[in-house]
Amino acid sequence: MHTHISSTPSVPTHLRRTRAVATHAPQRVGVDRLAIVAIALAGALGLAAVSSSVVVAGDWQLQRVDEGTKPALALTPDGQPVMVYMLERQDGWVRIAVLEAGGWQIDQVADGYFYGPPDIAAGPDGVIHAAYHDHQDSQFQPDKGDAVHVSGGAGDWTTTTAADDGHDGWDNRITVDADGRPHMVGVDPEDFGGVDGIEYYSLDAQGEWQAEPVGSGPQTYRWGASVAVDPAGVPWVSYYDGATAALMLAGRGTEGWQVETVDDDADTGLYSELVIDPEGGQHISYLERLGETEGTVKYAFREGPQGEWDISAVDDLGALFIGFTGARNLTSVALAPDSSPWVAYSDEQVMSLAHLVDGDWQIETVTEAGEAPLGQIVSLEIDAQDRPHVAFAEVTDKSQLDGSVWYATRD
Repeated sequence: MHTHISSTPSVPTHLRRTRAVATHAPQRVGVDRLAIVAIALAGALGLAAVSSSVVVAGDWQLQRVDEGTKPALALTPDGQPVMVYMLERQDGWVRIAVLEAGGWQIDQVADGYFYGPPDIAAGPDGVIHAAYHDHQDSQFQPDKGDAVHVSGGAGDWTTTTAADDGHDGWDNRITVDADGRPHMVGVDPEDFGGVDGIEYYSLDAQGEWQAEPVGSGPQTYRWGASVAVDPAGVPWVSYYDGATAALMLAGRGTEGWQVETVDDDADTGLYSELVIDPEGGQHISYLERLGETEGTVKYAFREGPQGEWDISAVDDLGALFIGFTGARNLTSVALAPDSSPWVAYSDEQVMSLAHLVDGDWQIETVTEAGEAPLGQIVSLEIDAQDRPHVAFAEVTDKSQLDGSVWYATRD
């Protein structure tokens, strides 16, 4: 049963004023702290939002959506923000929130022991699709666990399981192709005896989920993967190869999956996200790890499957916390209507947004951590009017990943 959730009012913890600058070498712009002078309750859900009376053009508006962690964001074809997030514990849950005129409508679509990050996408028909990993028991068991698919709309959700052997379906990502068909990727982790590593999930002619390895070999669940479908209907998967410490890309051709190296400079390719533009251009954001707490956010692009990769450094991060309860999906790439790339990224202290304009990255700070660290997870979308929309989280308890889920946007 899917339960509608009504959140209680809460006061936003911070509002940030930002400005963007064009840079040849990535530089961070300053952030001024503003006093919150007014609060607007967001309709029937009772959610607190920053009052528009203190926000000027170009400023970020931050809104606390709900308790929870590890959010992912999508936009429907008409620009409506939708979000999936979870409580990651034995008595946890998965919720989907849809931003409507009266505020966020929140549905609890699952109760149980789940692992994130979940992911969300919207099809051309407006149907919302989400994915998450179900441990399938109140106690972790290596022989149980699968990817789960949820589809529908506010108040009306259908759940199916992509059943497969072993404890797979970790770190799910989902996309929807031009015909409205969902595609998922997940990890069959070597940590629990899995040998397939990165797996791709698709629906067969009977509407049943089928899992197939992409040829990665054994991989851990810790570094994520991403999936996108090109204009010809070919699925592509990006991932980090733990054996070579490199960013890899797998494409499903007529003779099966073909794997290639995108970037093998040092320890690179963690937390990747892949998107493909209408012309078939492939865009990937990811992290190159430089040490225990430092890393460089990078961006790779090529015009098509036969093109050469153009790789650039976007910005540096200096407050990373990497571990079991640490970073997940800390980079996110999205495309403007003209296919120019935007990249959002976060460590525990700062979340930033970069836009590539005429070969230069324009970088702005979206928000900084208050009393609680940021969750090192970010999900970015750009709407038809070139407005960015971001989901992120604050973490109030690292041992259990308790926290708050936030939504940010600006003109």
